[in-house]
Amino acid sequence: MRRADKTEDPVSALSDPAGAVLDAHGTVLGWTDEAATLLGLAGDEACGRPVTSLLADRDQWRQALRTRTPTAWEGRVVLRHVAGHEVPVVFRVLPLGGDADRVDAARYLVLAAARPTYERWRQDIAFSHELFFQDRMGVVLFDVDLRLVRTNAHLLWYSGVPSDLAGHRLGDFLFAEDAAVLERHLGEVLRTGDLRLGVQILIRTREDPRAGRHMTVSAFRLRDPHDGGLVGVAAFFTDITDHVRARQRLDLLHHAAAVLGESLSIIRTCEDLTTVLVPGLADLAAVDLADPVLIGEEPAHDGEHLFALRRMAVAGADDSPLPTGPMTLGSVDTHRATDITAAAEAVDGSRAEAVSRGGGRAERAGRGGLVADLRRTATADGVRAPTGAANDAGGPAASGTRPTDAEPSAARPVGEPAPTEGQAAARAAGKRAADRQEADRQAADQREADQQAAGEGAGAAVGGATAGALADVGTGARGERWVDSKTPGQHDADGSGDTSAGASDASDEVLAWARSVPGAHSVMTAPLHARGILLGRVTVWRTEALEPFDAEDLTLLEEVAARAGLAVDNARRYTRERRAAVKLQRSLLPPALTDVVAAETASVYLPTDAARGVGGDWFDVIPLSSARVALVVGDVVGHGLQATATMGRLRTAVRTLADLDVDPEELLTHLDDLVLQLTVEADSDRPGIEDGAPNSLTDSVGASCLYVTYDPVTGHCVMASAGHPPPALISPDGSVRFIELDPGPPLGVSSLPFDITELDLPPGSVLALYTDGLVERGTGDVDEGMAELRARLLRADALRRPLAGLPREVVTDLPPSRLPDDVTLLLARTRMLPEHDRAAWTLAADPALVAGTRELVAGQLAEWGLHELTFTTELVVSELVTNAIRYAGGPVELRLIRAGVLICEVSDPSSTQPRMRRARATDEGGRGLYLVAQLTSRWGSRYTRHGKTIWTEQPLPDV
Repeated sequence: MRRADKTEDPVSALSDPAGAVLDAHGTVLGWTDEAATLLGLAGDEACGRPVTSLLADRDQWRQALRTRTPTAWEGRVVLRHVAGHEVPVVFRVLPLGGDADRVDAARYLVLAAARPTYERWRQDIAFSHELFFQDRMGVVLFDVDLRLVRTNAHLLWYSGVPSDLAGHRLGDFLFAEDAAVLERHLGEVLRTGDLRLGVQILIRTREDPRAGRHMTVSAFRLRDPHDGGLVGVAAFFTDITDHVRARQRLDLLHHAAAVLGESLSIIRTCEDLTTVLVPGLADLAAVDLADPVLIGEEPAHDGEHLFALRRMAVAGADDSPLPTGPMTLGSVDTHRATDITAAAEAVDGSRAEAVSRGGGRAERAGRGGLVADLRRTATADGVRAPTGAANDAGGPAASGTRPTDAEPSAARPVGEPAPTEGQAAARAAGKRAADRQEADRQAADQREADQQAAGEGAGAAVGGATAGALADVGTGARGERWVDSKTPGQHDADGSGDTSAGASDASDEVLAWARSVPGAHSVMTAPLHARGILLGRVTVWRTEALEPFDAEDLTLLEEVAARAGLAVDNARRYTRERRAAVKLQRSLLPPALTDVVAAETASVYLPTDAARGVGGDWFDVIPLSSARVALVVGDVVGHGLQATATMGRLRTAVRTLADLDVDPEELLTHLDDLVLQLTVEADSDRPGIEDGAPNSLTDSVGASCLYVTYDPVTGHCVMASAGHPPPALISPDGSVRFIELDPGPPLGVSSLPFDITELDLPPGSVLALYTDGLVERGTGDVDEGMAELRARLLRADALRRPLAGLPREVVTDLPPSRLPDDVTLLLARTRMLPEHDRAAWTLAADPALVAGTRELVAGQLAEWGLHELTFTTELVVSELVTNAIRYAGGPVELRLIRAGVLICEVSDPSSTQPRMRRARATDEGGRGLYLVAQLTSRWGSRYTRHGKTIWTEQPLPDV
């Protein structure tokens, strides 16, 4: 037995204890049914017996008497059941009063309970008592109306929660939506009795409805143990905000790893980065890149060069985020603009954002990140706390802090008196003093670490915000970080700080651009670098809708920026290689605009945006003899530099064969032989061919080609196709049709012959030659693509508009990101030579007619006003006609053409090709063609279906 404590009432608090009434001599006067049940002794049997007879050991009575005090009498004894076994009990004696002058008139009420029952009660009391002292778990009791009855102090430390919750409903201090969700769950528990276990909800207060706290709620119904009536609901709250945010950060990091790098476009990569960060991490995000990155070059990383950052992508949760595109942030008036929309209006679309010094290679552990709480203001004396922070008049509840483990708060039942104002103020003052001491200690440790890092050697910063080092970062109480004008930080690229006067200027400058987004209260920035080279930076802002950034957010941003830097660098390197390939491709193509006697041409070339690189499309406009022109368009199989190189070889071969004035079908035959030879060379040069390695589609050599010749004298057009789509013809009446061809196989497939198609073109007709990338874009069949091209040509109105710019207008709505193949379009408006600019004669094979021929030529030249060319033209015509009559017979055709130059043609039925040779001094002949070559600017011969034609060109004299 133990001496009773006057503050405890272990027996009387039990439900239905056994009871007996004793007189002053210890005789039983009254006996309850519970007592009868406890000892198996009926009331009439128990009354009148001494209480000592109920004890298992009569010596216990003297020990029980020693525990008696003037105010309380309780203890433990062992009673004897009528069945003979012992019954350990806990008892309490309560005086009932009586006549004070008569001792024998005193009466006593004895309450007893079996010791196991008492132990269970004791455990229940200890459990409930300690439960309300738990700091990491909130305990709340609700009545049947879901009003708070009792809670531990855990919930009192959130901003906006009243200090006394008794009688309050959740909606009195919680955000309406959150209170409704929680009350719905509690109501279900109260109505059905079903247990709610680990329900995750978001709790936000009406005073601070920002990010809130994530909690798991477990609840069960409470019933009265006597009558089973409803008492209320007990709920347990566990704060899992840190776990939820850690999971959200991990999910965001995984999302960034999955999204970043999907595209090889620099702009698309920057846009993907902003979509990852907003709204997952911030309300606004902006990505700035150095100028050289945009053209695929590496920014200078020697620390001596300056480069401009250009804003590439902006994303915002606001309906009117900052405009995309480069902008100047430093010129925004933050005092006049009050929200994000105003910031969007205040920031103009200028190109250069800020001049930043390219830092050295980031070889140390730091990643160059910076986080700033814009509500704090750097002053000469340090840092001024943000608005709403705890002040001398407020306590922990006002500052939104939580109790520490050193300050456990006892559970206080409803109705129990609260601490006085003096006690609360003393506690708050003590806690603030402890916080200030801890903050001073952390700041001193931080300064010491900064000085040590500065002594080891300071490296150039890579944040891109200033023309020197990044702004310094200080560390405050509870792990917060903000810009400090005096205390340098550790988040620069090389882990070093800067204690010089320039650090303060850098800090002020960072604050200037950080506050350039009105309405934002917190900002972070991190550099984008790869392989130690700074490429740009990413900056994020938070508005009043979210809590300020913390160190964990900065670590996450730096990790995402590291991944994004690699993705941007990959896109940059691809851009460099692609620019080189496109530049090579374009250097192998003719000018986009040409103007010859036979036709006016305009063209456009769009390289594909596929990862394999540019393709092998090409086109050409080749002037031929006698004012004719050749139009060529082709497409090499495959992509990349190999296709570009093959295209260059084929274009050169086509120009060489065209210079020989061969017919279109013969030119394609020679070209087909060349492609077959290139295929054999490619197979023999590929490693592994000896082992029987299969041919790769990317290594194969093949091409399609369309070759068209047009004669402006006759308007006759001849074309042949090697697996190429047919050209479109826009007639002078405005109709558009595709010329029916009999295309042969693609080049390099077989040695089959090629057929030609001949037609006469009216003056002013427009031919459209294109590659299959224009009609086969993966969105439908070729017929649909050709129908769409026909409609585009009709809308372009090529007959009445200049050709310059029309090809690009036709393909203007074909975005490169959707092009599976290169697109080439060549438009040619044909011309006809007027009748007065040409003259023709048919001569018999009679040498006597040569003299008369010279007279005909002289007369025609006089009619054209070309007297200066009469002598040389007479000599050329006399030599060519004489040779034709002597070696080929007749008839001989003579034609003069004035088309920018003076063209003289002599045709005969012989197929013998003339050859120019240098005659020796003793030779009597062989000087005719040599003389012709010396008197003209160009000369040559070509085969015709009826023989051959020898032609010459002479420049026209200046008028």
